[in-house]
Amino acid sequence: MAETARNIKLVIEYDGTGFSGWQRLSRGRSIQGEIEQAIRAVTREKVNITGAGRTDAGVHALGQVANFKIEHRLPISSIPPALNAHLPEEIRIVGADEVESDFHARYSATGRTYRYAVLNRPSPSAILRHRAYHVRAPLDVDTMSAALASLRGRHAFTAFRAVGSSERSTECNLRRADVARSGEMVIFTFEADRFLRHMVRLIVGTLLKVGRGKLTPNVVAEILEGEDNQRAGPRAPAYGLYLVKVDY
Repeated sequence: MAETARNIKLVIEYDGTGFSGWQRLSRGRSIQGEIEQAIRAVTREKVNITGAGRTDAGVHALGQVANFKIEHRLPISSIPPALNAHLPEEIRIVGADEVESDFHARYSATGRTYRYAVLNRPSPSAILRHRAYHVRAPLDVDTMSAALASLRGRHAFTAFRAVGSSERSTECNLRRADVARSGEMVIFTFEADRFLRHMVRLIVGTLLKVGRGKLTPNVVAEILEGEDNQRAGPRAPAYGLYLVKVDY
């Protein structure tokens, strides 16, 4: 890539239903693959885009961030509508900026915010079936909130990472961890400097056991301190998870 290449930052919203996840794979539709095809259609340049987070199959995003480099001089204001014209309706570019050449969507990030949505009522939803996890049993938000207190701050989150994960460090600074009810919806919000694979879904799965009275809040602290990922969970389904924001 020549020195004159432009580094473009995108903010992306997508419904992850029906996709294999963010990362381009040899088989299946991916968010990354669809956006790269759209960029090529607009600029006639083949690019590799870098995402701030490799969301799994079924996970949604309100503010995923990605960057790529191109030679094309298309005005920044024209990039979102131009790409959207070539993207499936489940993916939308909601913002674009030209950034410094050393900006990296993943490694330049200082924090990420995730949200997990639970529909807490007896009957499942026809509308939210791919957008919120249905939990039939009543959930006690106060006890879940008490359990979350032990997770805030800097800890080794070994107990809340996917089996077989290869991260060298499991230390994360969980700067925000809370849960709130709004009618039939129970929303968990997490903000940290970094997240381990399946970390949010394992935490939510564990907390839902607390909310149903199957675990006491103090057990969550014991699981964290024990660093045994066989005790956490079960992992909450992907379709309730949203990447909300990436900070730089």
